[in-house]
Amino acid sequence: MATTHPKHVEALIIGAGYAGLLAASVVALAGYDVLVLTGGQPAASPRETRFGPARHGEVLHVGGMWDINDLAYGSGAMLQRRGARTFPFPAGDHLSRTRPRAWGTRELLTCSHGLLTSVLRELVVANPARERDTVVLDGAQAVGLIGDESAVVGARVRFGDGTEQDVTAQLVVDASGADACTGTWLRDLGVAAVAVTSRGTAGFSASRLYRAPEGQADTPVTAVADGARSAVLVPVEDGLWAVTQTAPDRERIADADAFADAALALADPTVGRLVAGAEPAGDVVTTPTSALRWHRYERIRGPRGFVVMGDALATFSPLDARGPLAAEAAARALRVALLHGISHPTASRRAQQAMAEEVAPLWSDPRTGMMGRGRPGPVTPGLSTRLSRVRAAAGHVLKLRAR
Repeated sequence: MATTHPKHVEALIIGAGYAGLLAASVVALAGYDVLVLTGGQPAASPRETRFGPARHGEVLHVGGMWDINDLAYGSGAMLQRRGARTFPFPAGDHLSRTRPRAWGTRELLTCSHGLLTSVLRELVVANPARERDTVVLDGAQAVGLIGDESAVVGARVRFGDGTEQDVTAQLVVDASGADACTGTWLRDLGVAAVAVTSRGTAGFSASRLYRAPEGQADTPVTAVADGARSAVLVPVEDGLWAVTQTAPDRERIADADAFADAALALADPTVGRLVAGAEPAGDVVTTPTSALRWHRYERIRGPRGFVVMGDALATFSPLDARGPLAAEAAARALRVALLHGISHPTASRRAQQAMAEEVAPLWSDPRTGMMGRGRPGPVTPGLSTRLSRVRAAAGHVLKLRAR
């Protein structure tokens, strides 16, 4: 029997990573049918591979239980039940300035990328509070956009069985990751080239799982840097540490026997000393990296019905929490834009501009590249900051009225 594929949905999400699943959550809660393509987009070419941590190092630092529960209710508690860890932000950490919550906590939720996405996917698909359908298609990927320079009306989708079909949608969200072909697709529709802000240089990222030694399971997130080289240790579920190192040359960090020695050779050997006494729980997985990039989609006019978020919008180092923070802020911006309706002519542009406001302070200071490093400085309030202030003010008014 031939498989029937969907031909129209209200919202099409390209990519099922953290950003894509958050987008699916807020769109579904706004009352729309959602189709999520887990395959994202095909990589442009091996040489065009953007930043992406190796599979053992796909560890996300989430800005506290409030943040993830706000966007996918119940996910924080489920993550903790399945082994996710929570830690306070390091004292004086530059990331604390991006979370001026008047009512929330400043904590770091750490887990493997696999656990995070599996929990989010489970909640997004099965949450009984949703009145509309959310479908996740494994193996399906977008291979092009449908529309013109004024509006995107869907995407060409290649399904897991190899067939291709146009799927129309009122809103298309590209959260396909750092290997996105979005710029090329938009040029094919007649849209002007998108400006790109870049930082850093090409290199390699190597990751490995370690089993935490007895008595060291509560070791907090630890990150060190030495010029172009760096290392970060993140405690995840099941008593494991996910350790990621970056270097300009692959040989220095790719060898399993020398992985711990490479971390010990850094100017600050803290991470090296920790892993030297730990048992490896997996092989070293190495990934080529390129310069970090921020695609300035907010600077182009149109097309309507199309939004870019997550690593497809801006890539950040795995050594801090700015990537997940940007994804969370983008999801909130999308949620606010949907208050005008999914088909409102300015909804997607409002969302894209608000996302740029949130990315700007996270991107602005390259010196604060890791948790626990760098000194806080003034930043321009973004959307989530302003919403925080509005909520705090509203709570104060309600208290006064209650008196």
